Amino acid sequence: MATYTIPTTVGFSSVEFGLENNNQVFESPLSNSIQVSELTGARWYATFNLPPMKKENSLEYIGFLQRLQGRVHSFFGFDANHRSPSGTIAGSTLLVNGASQTGTSLTIDGAQASTTVLKAGDFFSVNSELKMITVDATSDGAGDVTVNFVPSLRSSPSDDAVITTTNPVCTMKLTGDSTTYSINTAGIYGISFSGLEVF
Repeated sequence: MATYTIPTTVGFSSVEFGLENNNQVFESPLSNSIQVSELTGARWYATFNLPPMKKENSLEYIGFLQRLQGRVHSFFGFDANHRSPSGTIAGSTLLVNGASQTGTSLTIDGAQASTTVLKAGDFFSVNSELKMITVDATSDGAGDVTVNFVPSLRSSPSDDAVITTTNPVCTMKLTGDSTTYSINTAGIYGISFSGLEVF
């Protein structure tokens, strides 16, 4: 199946982007105490809203949505307002430092020495998985840094795997098989669509 890129001719009017955690919750009917177990499978979700458009601008987006054929094909999803990191990573090529790393932290190298390389809220991708930094990541004198993030790794990246920090994306599918848009009496189109990360 194909994965498509969202057109960029017209910017979004608004975007909802977040992480759907996969937790198992038990609430005692006797004491009302709550126990929570964290499971794997957390995934990103998004709703992309486009501004009202005339037909000539809307057709590209309608065509994009129809190419997806509902949930047959995928598209690249992202936080539209955070496409590059806030840290001092410019000019650095970050690489995974050591194989067999799992969980919600990675040791990486190649950063500028003794700087805040990535800040909480920054995104990066590795192994085609989108992650968000949860704590500012500061490198040591050798340019090594441990980054903490969510969600947890689904697969262990290889040693020297590249960390992508500019325009990182995740693969999403539409949340349903209908691709509907609105048209008013002035010929103005309204288009929005929602996606869930797939892996």
